[in-house]
Amino acid sequence: MNLAPGNNSKATFTPLDGGGSKFEVQYNPKEFRVEKAVTWQEAQNQGKSSNAIQFQKGAPMTASFDLIFDTTADGANVQTVWVDQLMALTNATVKPEQGEAAELKKQRPPALTFSWGTFKMKCVIESVNATYLMFSSSGTAVRARCSVKLKQWIVEDFAGSGSSDRFSAAKIKLVDVKGGQTLSQVAAASGSDMRTVAKANGITNPLADLTGQVLSVPSSELERAVTSAVRNAATGAASSAVSAALSGRDPGKAAADAATSAVTGAASQAAKSALKKLF
Repeated sequence: MNLAPGNNSKATFTPLDGGGSKFEVQYNPKEFRVEKAVTWQEAQNQGKSSNAIQFQKGAPMTASFDLIFDTTADGANVQTVWVDQLMALTNATVKPEQGEAAELKKQRPPALTFSWGTFKMKCVIESVNATYLMFSSSGTAVRARCSVKLKQWIVEDFAGSGSSDRFSAAKIKLVDVKGGQTLSQVAAASGSDMRTVAKANGITNPLADLTGQVLSVPSSELERAVTSAVRNAATGAASSAVSAALSGRDPGKAAADAATSAVTGAASQAAKSALKKLF
């Protein structure tokens, strides 16, 4: 991979979703580091000198490098001329698009394309660490080093697109409203609730005729709460099984008892909490 092409092209950050302006660096980095991590789990077979490994998951690719900014030639403030522009790309100015695993009402920093010669990466800025290295006689910062870390930008699929993550938050369904269907009927048929659907689509009149419209239906507070409770119950059951095995008790019975108790109690509490939010 040729990261430092023969021409004088500058590394650039280009927002993908309207969050800010294109930013071109002053000087290209001297070094450029790319990392791609994967997780492997060893089999827990006791009494063996070696165990097989099984792939678990891959992490998003990361890239890191240092950028130098210098205004000694004209004495300008390097922070306001250069550093603040780079830092602005970390501001939460973008509303999430449909299908992202996040609450749609919350804003986030922009997704970017970082390009330098033949290298391109869709990413977000994970961190910027600025160190001011030189100052003018008046105390104005005129040279800075910014350590930048990028993380690969990957949007999780919305519900129905084939995603295998059963516990992802804020799944989205797209629903075509049939003739005569009310907002409450659309919500109920999709496993959500009327208030959640109305808020997600900017509907102020729940009795309006929505025939032919395509509505975004996020999962309801109740659905998310119960799903979270079941996930926590499964974790507790696994822990109980391990403890039982170590103490000589039946791990299967311990796991079943723990799961039944946890699901019954936690799901009931989660449902009550969600219903309070809805009503």
